Amino acid sequence: MLLSLPSYAGNIYRFTDENGVSTLSKTLPPYAAQQGYEILDDKTLRVIERVLTRTETIEQQRTEQVIAHTKQEQLEQQEQMKRLEIERRTVDQNLLEVYPSIEDLIKARDEQLADINKQIEATLAQQKHNQQKLHKLQQTAADQELSGQAISSNLNQLIESTQKSVADNQLHLERLHNDNITSSKQYVHDLVRLRELQSIRLADPKQ
Repeated sequence: MLLSLPSYAGNIYRFTDENGVSTLSKTLPPYAAQQGYEILDDKTLRVIERVLTRTETIEQQRTEQVIAHTKQEQLEQQEQMKRLEIERRTVDQNLLEVYPSIEDLIKARDEQLADINKQIEATLAQQKHNQQKLHKLQQTAADQELSGQAISSNLNQLIESTQKSVADNQLHLERLHNDNITSSKQYVHDLVRLRELQSIRLADPKQ
C-alpha cells in the first residue's frame, strides 16, 4: 500500500477505515476526520501531527484543566507561605523591639493582667450593687401592686434602667474574662517565642 502512494510533495493521512484497518491516504474521508487521525510526511512517513477524536480532545482538555488548577494551587500555596514567613518575621521583630528582655515581657504581662483583674473586681462590685438595687425596686413595685396602688412610671423607668445596667455589666464582665484568657495565652506564646529568638541570637550573633 505504501508503494502505491504517489511520491509528490504533501502529507499523508493515517486513519482506521470503516473495516477497522489502518489506512494511509492522500485524502481524508469525513468519517475519519471525526474519529481522529495522524498526519505524516509523505517522504519520511514521520508523524507530523496527531488529531484527536472528540472524546480524546475533551479528556485532554480536562487533564490540562486539572494540571493548570494544580499548578495554580501550588503557586497560591507558595505565595501564602511567603506571606506567612514575612508576617512571622515582622512579628518576631516587633516582639524583640517591644521586649528587650524576658523580664520586660513578664513585667508587662503582670501589669496588664493585674489591670484586667482590677476591672473585673470593680465590675463585680458594681454588678452586686445594681442587682441589690434592682431587687429593692422590684420589691417596692410588688408591694405597691399588693396594696392596690398603680406602679408609677418613674419606678418603672428605674427598674428598666437598672435591668439594663445589670445586663450591660454582665456583657462587660464576659468581655473582661475573655480578654484575661486571650492575653494570658498570648503572653505564654510570646514568652516561648522570645526565649527562642534570644537563643538564636546567642547561637548566632549575626541574626
